[in-house]
Amino acid sequence: MTTDTSGGMDGNLSGGGSGDPGTGTGGGMDGVMNGDGSADLRGVRVIAVEQAVAAPLCTRHLADLGAEVIKIERPGGGDFARGYDEAVHGLASHFVWLNRGKRSVVLDLKAEPGREALRRLLRDADVLVCNLAPGALERIVPDGELARLNPRLVRCYLSGYGPSGPYATRKAYDALVQGEAGTIMATGTPETPAKPGVSLADLAGGTYALTAVTAALYARERTGLGRRIDVALFDVLLEWMSPLLLAELHAGSAPPPAGLRHASIAPYGPYTTAEGQDVLIAVQNEGQWRRLCRMVLDEPGLLEDPAFASNTTRVRHRERTERAVQARLSRLSTAEVTGRLERADVPYARLNQIGEVLEHPQAAATGRWSEATLPDGQAVRVVTSPLHREPEPPGGRRVPALGEHTAEVLRELGLSQAEMDTLLTPPAPPSGALPPDASPPGTPTPGTPTSGTSASTAPVL
Repeated sequence: MTTDTSGGMDGNLSGGGSGDPGTGTGGGMDGVMNGDGSADLRGVRVIAVEQAVAAPLCTRHLADLGAEVIKIERPGGGDFARGYDEAVHGLASHFVWLNRGKRSVVLDLKAEPGREALRRLLRDADVLVCNLAPGALERIVPDGELARLNPRLVRCYLSGYGPSGPYATRKAYDALVQGEAGTIMATGTPETPAKPGVSLADLAGGTYALTAVTAALYARERTGLGRRIDVALFDVLLEWMSPLLLAELHAGSAPPPAGLRHASIAPYGPYTTAEGQDVLIAVQNEGQWRRLCRMVLDEPGLLEDPAFASNTTRVRHRERTERAVQARLSRLSTAEVTGRLERADVPYARLNQIGEVLEHPQAAATGRWSEATLPDGQAVRVVTSPLHREPEPPGGRRVPALGEHTAEVLRELGLSQAEMDTLLTPPAPPSGALPPDASPPGTPTPGTPTSGTSASTAPVL
């Protein structure tokens, strides 16, 4: 890839790759990117050796920003997130969410032809994002070799605990890292710890990786060189745990988990109205507390009680604080509570069920829904990228079938037809193995699927 680094940023991180990924012409991009100024990473080619959530989140957003993302998947099943569920017309909700706008290439990285194909892809790429098991990619192509092969390549490795230290070789999934980092014990209540309902470690890691990759691309415009980036999910959660860790370190104890309340602020949390509905109230400062007492609770006398004189004292007397607020709100209807909160300019919100979020008026008004296309051509509603930009790029992208773009991408590597024919021929089965369409001896009902998923017909290197 060649980029003119002499003139600084020109608004377009130019890069290699086949065709024009900004317009969707050539290169097999199937119109997944827009060609106007909103494609901020137009011309950037990303090779994603990834699975599950953390790395796919990073590269999905790179695709949202206009980059061409080539997703490398293993033969037979691909990214194991494809099998998490069948919630979206037979496809996994995680996979649809994280992989629209990418091209899928199946490579057998345990075999030399697949490894060589990966090296050739990386030779002309701008970014590598990888979250394989610790050391897996290093055994295929060491990072030092990558730096020599393509000095401009930005190499981002996501792992549970980073490349060094006593935990470096541990396999790490979201809940395991959350357990080690303390986020589970900081969530829920002291009696019942809880894991957050979303994959906090994965989401945090993918978001930090996105930031680091885009910063490295910007730096490359000045230096002409890529760099290695390591993002450890454990490190990211330690960053997010900083307020609690600092309290434990310097004050001798961290605030205990407070469930739906706030460990360090009161009043803050859900309060039940006369109709039995919950309204979330968040008092962040003394002005809001005074307005809550006078204009919402109609209890100005609370302001004279030393137990409620500051947030520190209100937290110290949390039970009294919560009882005082709840006692008044339980006598008011939901409409009265929200109306008073609105007039008093005290922050509040509803406690929505997931189904209610689908019809949220804010999401509808701001266009937070768009369409993605499944491999069979079906259009499905998905959440639009949260990266708001002007002009706003079109939402929705195509979700790739396993290995859908393997032959296409290999052609872009400049392989001859003879090489293509050789590489796209599935390996012969071991001596004595059954042909692919044969049933083992004694199978009572030949031809009946047993797994619910047909075997992949994608070419395998």
